[in-house]
Amino acid sequence: MDDEIARLFITISHRLGHLTHYQHDPALRDIVILRPDWLATAISYIFDDEVTRAAHGLVRFSRLNHLWDDPTRPADTRYPESLHRIFIALMGRFDLSYRVADSTPRSESDPQYLIAQLVPDNRPENFATAWISSPSSGDLQQTQICRIVDEKGNTAAAEGLFYQLIVRLHKYSLGRAAYEDSVHWQRGLVLDDDYNGRALLEHKGNDVHITVRAPYPERFLAMLTEEVKYLVESFWEGLRCDVMVPCLNETPCIGLFEVRRLIENKKGSRPEQPCPVCNVWQNIDSLLLNAPAARPVLTGEALANQAVLDELSGLRHILITQDQRTMGRFDNLDASQKELLSKADASYNSLMQIFTDEAKEGPRLFSMRPVDPKWLEIPKKLVSQKFRILLWCEHSQLPLFVLNKDGDMRGIYELDLPYEWVVQAAPYLKALTATLSLILPIASFSKFIISEDQFKSIEKGLSFAQDVFDPLVYASDKLTDSDAPNLPHGAMQRAEGSTLRQFHSFIKEKDPGFGNLVRVMNKRQEFLWVHEQFAGEY
Repeated sequence: MDDEIARLFITISHRLGHLTHYQHDPALRDIVILRPDWLATAISYIFDDEVTRAAHGLVRFSRLNHLWDDPTRPADTRYPESLHRIFIALMGRFDLSYRVADSTPRSESDPQYLIAQLVPDNRPENFATAWISSPSSGDLQQTQICRIVDEKGNTAAAEGLFYQLIVRLHKYSLGRAAYEDSVHWQRGLVLDDDYNGRALLEHKGNDVHITVRAPYPERFLAMLTEEVKYLVESFWEGLRCDVMVPCLNETPCIGLFEVRRLIENKKGSRPEQPCPVCNVWQNIDSLLLNAPAARPVLTGEALANQAVLDELSGLRHILITQDQRTMGRFDNLDASQKELLSKADASYNSLMQIFTDEAKEGPRLFSMRPVDPKWLEIPKKLVSQKFRILLWCEHSQLPLFVLNKDGDMRGIYELDLPYEWVVQAAPYLKALTATLSLILPIASFSKFIISEDQFKSIEKGLSFAQDVFDPLVYASDKLTDSDAPNLPHGAMQRAEGSTLRQFHSFIKEKDPGFGNLVRVMNKRQEFLWVHEQFAGEY
């Protein structure tokens, strides 16, 4: 086989389960596991270890070294030290473990990990303080249920689902700053996403109940529901997740409504539907208040008016003077401020999802503006114009030059772009610029602190770009109506796919390496383009 055929062969073999290989993981791409039992045996030594079990899954790297290379075992059952770091990375990939926050002096030299399958059976003592009996003032509460069913529609079990969720969602753990604050057990966990709210996930029977409390709970609830649905349908063959919402009857009722059927009935002009358990007819709109997927997400264009941008900029100044704690950074904000931040997050994620497929070939985040500030006054008979382009990191949500070392200008380009392409791409460029304007104040504080001069420079560039693209959207509409009347008329539909692919080709001619952005793959097998300092987090 030549190199290309070999890569294709190993990719297909991995997907079929014949071998294990993570081609997009820098720590794992050089190793191929041909025998699953070879790895399973290594992991079993941890599960069988009484010391680790007694610690409810907490184990230090030095203990793992001993378990894998125990001198009392025969040589053919021992694993050399050179493999131990690889095992740690593989356990993370398989959602078996993660490195916990540890403030002890030995944390760097001897890090500590959690083996999720060994967490306690029952709720921990700190559950009552982490999840109080009712929502706080200003918070709304929404609940969705992921009903796990087989191909025949019968309820089914996804054994081990919550172990995976504990690992996959640990960045939202209450213990992300100090592990002892974590709240998780074998059939549940409590999570916190700052201004996006707090969530309780519980396994009840074969259903996963997800409840979120926040001024704007839709963002966090939709993400968690999507994660559970993805896990079940990707890892348990023949199972699927039906998204349900609970009965609203004031008398406690276990009845559930399937969101998909509620939406179908609403479209069919049926305003009510009876509960399958208590038989009380209920308003479909009221039921769908618990279903974020049933409601459209505010786009960046709709949200990014000047009043909102001014408020976000003001919030940045409030937050930047406060202590940068991992937890509780946003506790002093009121409900409307948290709601605004969460809506900005939701619009960003909505935009990124639209272009998930194109992310394989190049980055989705960039900003651009004409080099000549009087660009709109230039006669349109010119076939091209020079634009200044900034590539952004999809992890930090900030431009590359902010993250690079001083003097490193990778990710900044000046390109002559065809006028016709700029006009056709204007709807997408406007939406992207509006979304970046929303996310910049949040990212510049909560993700990676940047200087006030840098912030103002980026903010000014985005504002200028928005002024440029607004009138071009009108020109784009005219172009579409006259030249291709049968095309879909939605801005994002017109721009989807081809705009981004053409942009990638323009950049590749100048810099095939995309400013040294690193292409990584997240747990959901989606590509992201991130600054090199964040590649290790994937």
